Amino acid sequence: MNIPMDQNAVPDTRERLYNLHIFCDFDGTISTRDIGFDLFDRFGVQEPWHTQLMEGVLGIRDYWRRMALELRERLDPAMLDAYLREIPLDPGFGDLLDLAHEQDIPFTIVSDGFDLYIRRYLHLNGVRDAEIYCNHAELDERGVMTMRFPYAAEGCVCICAACKRNVVLRLAHPDARIIYIGDGVSDRCPAEHADIIFAKGSLAAHCNANRLPHYPFRTLDDVVRQLRLLLDRRRIRPRHQAMLRRKGAWEGE
Repeated sequence: MNIPMDQNAVPDTRERLYNLHIFCDFDGTISTRDIGFDLFDRFGVQEPWHTQLMEGVLGIRDYWRRMALELRERLDPAMLDAYLREIPLDPGFGDLLDLAHEQDIPFTIVSDGFDLYIRRYLHLNGVRDAEIYCNHAELDERGVMTMRFPYAAEGCVCICAACKRNVVLRLAHPDARIIYIGDGVSDRCPAEHADIIFAKGSLAAHCNANRLPHYPFRTLDDVVRQLRLLLDRRRIRPRHQAMLRRKGAWEGE
């Protein structure tokens, strides 16, 4: 049904977009490299633990603890900062934050990585007030890393130490249109519960294989352009299958 509009009226953007929420992955999406994998690969030992994880022999939290124990050399804050400065930020991230701010859309970073490097990386790139849900890691004075997993879900079957789906469902308003942006395996489950999906990498392959409607992207500039089109055309609509999945997840808790 088309509702006539007063051509002289100024659209109330804030009211129109009240029930939107953007959730965005970090590793390989905001950062241009999967820092969570690369950091431990550079300073630690991946095998045989990564193969055991992929084969289901080792759980994800035990895998990360093994990675922490296998750090080959003392990893101090200066070394970490030097490493993080090598990795470019996605060129469209600033514009994506600006779009969310100007349209009054909540923006949340959800990651299966660790705050130890995520917050430092964002601070080094001038982002200091982001809402972030992820695993926790810290270094002591000897360079020994300890980890905690505050968003783990025992019933989750995904290979994730932080259950992104549960974070999305807990934070999003029940009537919200959920927008999800991601690139990897840990993004599959939350994306399946989202109304609008932006996908690249293995998440895009998963969407294609499972006929999950999505917008492919290379950089976040692509996401910004498409989101502006959708907002201008008022095309942010609930996705029926996502609504059913969310309903099932809420009822199952």
